[in-house]
Amino acid sequence: MLSEREYAARDGFNAVQEEMQAWLEEIEAERVDVHYDGVGLLGRIRFWLTESGVRRLLDEPDEDSYDAIVVLRKVQAVPGRGAWFWSHLWMEMPEGVLHQESDWMREPDLGVDEEPDLYHFKAELNRYPRDEENIPGWLRERVARWEGERGPAFNRRIAELEEDFYVLTHGPRGSQQEREAARTGELPRMRGGQDFDLARERVLAWLGDSGAERIDVYIKGLGSSQRIRYWLTADGKKEPARAGGGVAEAVERLREAQALPRHGAWLRSHLWMDTDMDADKGVLHQESDWMGEPDIGDGGPDVDRCAEELEMHPREPGLTPPLAENPDRAVTSRARPTAPLRRSRLALIFLVGKTHYGIRNREQKTNSSRIGGRDR
Repeated sequence: MLSEREYAARDGFNAVQEEMQAWLEEIEAERVDVHYDGVGLLGRIRFWLTESGVRRLLDEPDEDSYDAIVVLRKVQAVPGRGAWFWSHLWMEMPEGVLHQESDWMREPDLGVDEEPDLYHFKAELNRYPRDEENIPGWLRERVARWEGERGPAFNRRIAELEEDFYVLTHGPRGSQQEREAARTGELPRMRGGQDFDLARERVLAWLGDSGAERIDVYIKGLGSSQRIRYWLTADGKKEPARAGGGVAEAVERLREAQALPRHGAWLRSHLWMDTDMDADKGVLHQESDWMGEPDIGDGGPDVDRCAEELEMHPREPGLTPPLAENPDRAVTSRARPTAPLRRSRLALIFLVGKTHYGIRNREQKTNSSRIGGRDR
């Protein structure tokens, strides 16, 4: 029987295969190749499409295929081995079979002239821990540099964030709220707790009515705009769906309800409920990102919408993300890019459960693996 981690890896791979196959059939292309390089919070994904014997690099790949691929590095991480740094996926038609080869040791090519911020190399090991023998030399050297140059300041910032979280859950130190929490041993509900409960109840009812095995909800928001996509998995097949049973109304309220003082509102969030994973417990899981750039389907964040976000959900300067890669698209002086060392991703106390991802691949001495058919 597969573990929870292996289920997630299998489902992630199958989702990519389904999306790619449907895309290639629709446009009648012959082949697609995808190269994915990643480390820490950084990733570079490139699509090459072959049509009528001509291979070209795509500026705008299929959105559904991209969204399925972007999570693969996470779901295919292996305990003790970490996440791969490079992967090549390809599919040829009419075969319609997804192939994959991955490398856990090579240094990723992120397509930038300057070395990425050292934080990303430290974040890599924090997110995807590795046994000593599985840490490549280039990663070990950069983590050592980070610990010498940035570690002390980073640790001070973590201490500040821990204090923030204590105040959010217990109340200001010395306050009546803190004394009451200490006396009763019960913590007050976090922001948005009631709204989260409402969303859980409605998602659970929808899951039961639909007869599906799993529901996934992907939310991306900026300012007053939100883009919400719903997916149902039934009989092992994941397909887009229209929310039912008042789910949309409840989900749309979450971003505003879960906004935090000083940190603002999350920009991306993933909610899911899975009957295989949680039996009949009705657990609604949520992962949220306060720093990642949201794609709300209209070409990326613009100046006005970013300004609206900061007006609706104020943040301290050190907690404001670089919402645009191009500095010309930066919003105002309040929203200029900040050093990764000052980033924070607070987990909400009412998040219930957490999945652990990975995949079973054939062990090779090169720390590489291949999935699917023969090499091309």
